[in-house]
Amino acid sequence: MHLRHRSHSDMRGLSGLTMSPSSFSRACARLSHLGNGVVLLLAALSLFPLTVHAAEQLGTLRFATPGPTITTLPMQIASEKGMDKEEGFTAAFTNTTGSVAIKAMLAGDFDVTLSVGGSLTAGVSGAPTKVIYVHVAKPLYFLYGREGVANVKALEGLRVGVDAIGGSGEFALRRAMQAGGADPSKATFLAMGFQNTPPSLIAGAIDAAVLTPPTEFQLTKSGKTFANLGFLGDYAAGLTGGVGTTDKMIRERPNAIRAVLRAQAKAHRFVLENRAETIAVMSRFLNISADDAAQSYDSTVHPHFSKTGEIPVAVQQAVVDEQGRMLKLSRTPQVSTLFDFSFIGN
Repeated sequence: MHLRHRSHSDMRGLSGLTMSPSSFSRACARLSHLGNGVVLLLAALSLFPLTVHAAEQLGTLRFATPGPTITTLPMQIASEKGMDKEEGFTAAFTNTTGSVAIKAMLAGDFDVTLSVGGSLTAGVSGAPTKVIYVHVAKPLYFLYGREGVANVKALEGLRVGVDAIGGSGEFALRRAMQAGGADPSKATFLAMGFQNTPPSLIAGAIDAAVLTPPTEFQLTKSGKTFANLGFLGDYAAGLTGGVGTTDKMIRERPNAIRAVLRAQAKAHRFVLENRAETIAVMSRFLNISADDAAQSYDSTVHPHFSKTGEIPVAVQQAVVDEQGRMLKLSRTPQVSTLFDFSFIGN
């Protein structure tokens, strides 16, 4: 009988075979009548470092997350489907956003962050963080207007809600207006925050808004008429979905990073290949109806989730340059210091 070397991933399904030396000897004796081949196979398997105790070795890994969003869907699925346990860890999520999440991660309170854009911003600003996985390589921005606002040209003279003045949403909208023949200086941009923007549009406090899924469904449920004026993600370079961590975590716990990205990659594939089950998770996770989840999957998730966890160097450079412009930096770091995709597939 020829025995081939089994990789770490090959051995995961054998985790239930661990036994004590005495039990192993007794088992071999009982099976000896089946031939030396079986005994040799069992002896060979006993030499491999099986992963039955992998969960105890990696323990709980702490994730900073912006909360229930489409872009954090893969790791939610990994947790619900037990993909984290398969890779030897338990994912623990804490909702926290922006610089607070990054500072807490740098202080050691979190192991990884699902705010991949925040990780990149911190890295460009000089923090020891890296982007290690990307499944959405553009901002998921959509422009909505009240009834009577038919296109970007109509935004001139109107009040438009954005997440933050100087943020990527405003940049994307300004570029979209210029591409559509409108003058952005003739519109009034108001910083609303993503959570406050839909209610403000419904209440009539603003005439149009840049929204991120699935907040647009608040408009649908309002009973009022709003127009979807188009996708803005192609007008701004940015990262929306992925995983970031610290240089220290990469240096000191590389096996944990590998485990996280194996689970992330499994869940990413699951999202793209299992529409019905993904929609069911989205409905629960995002607290929206099954119909709304299906619409969001078809209009946003499937079209805009990438097929891999990596992005080309040219895209890396584009998002770094964009961050530099937003942060008004005269110089940005080399992309090689900000991205590390070497753990993907390992």
